[in-house]
Amino acid sequence: MDYQIYFVPTPIGNLEDMTIRAINTLKEVDVIACEDTRESKKLLKYYEIDKPLTAYHKFNEMSKSEEIIRELDKGMTYAVITDQGMPGISDPGHVLIKKCQEAGITYTILPGASAIITALVGSGLDNEKFTYYGFIPKKTSDKKTFYKNLLDEEKTSIILDTPHNFEKTLADFKELFPQRKLCIGREISKKFEEYKLSRIEDLDIENITLKGEFVLLLEGGVREKDSLSAYREKILALLSQGLKTKDVVKEIKNEASLSKNEIYEYVLELNNEKN
Repeated sequence: MDYQIYFVPTPIGNLEDMTIRAINTLKEVDVIACEDTRESKKLLKYYEIDKPLTAYHKFNEMSKSEEIIRELDKGMTYAVITDQGMPGISDPGHVLIKKCQEAGITYTILPGASAIITALVGSGLDNEKFTYYGFIPKKTSDKKTFYKNLLDEEKTSIILDTPHNFEKTLADFKELFPQRKLCIGREISKKFEEYKLSRIEDLDIENITLKGEFVLLLEGGVREKDSLSAYREKILALLSQGLKTKDVVKEIKNEASLSKNEIYEYVLELNNEKN
């Protein structure tokens, strides 16, 4: 094999989301390190993969990473998988990658299913720039900082949450930024997949199914200086100079943390007013 260790993404719901390369890799390595051996056996059985498994999870990540490095030095080949999705993103894997870099171990990351990117595309919100925030903290002090960052965030925010916590999350969001849009991505790639997009103030907890895995996509905030109205006079002046719409959009985009689509629509609106 070309590498000593492979980080292999696994399906986030539908077992058929495995790539051919991922299946072949799992069949060829000597050992598969997995988050939960019981969950991983279901996937491996589905693809008729019979390989030794070793538990690699958040509670033993540091010691197990060192053990795996020792095995790699002996010539063993490993694959790392988690219960769902990409290793190293809110799942074990990052520590081992750092140790591979320190030890000069060759590794590769296989592309594959990712709940956060899938949900971002499905949300319909601006995806030119985005920020991944992970799970909402449980400690009050950490949550306060977390929410402060969301308040100041101008890009689309990707947040993970659980069904039993979402009612509290929605109440917090309604207090903090009721005017922003929120997309709830639920059961992504599964039978009951759903994307619900609405202004936060219009969301009713009674109309939300509190089951399955949640990915929340929060519309970015707009700083006062970056509100479209702040650029009205400049846009009108540029249009009066005969600049094309695309050139006006480019000019404003260089100064404002707004999406091209927002600026484009506003420029068209002002151009129609002017004419």
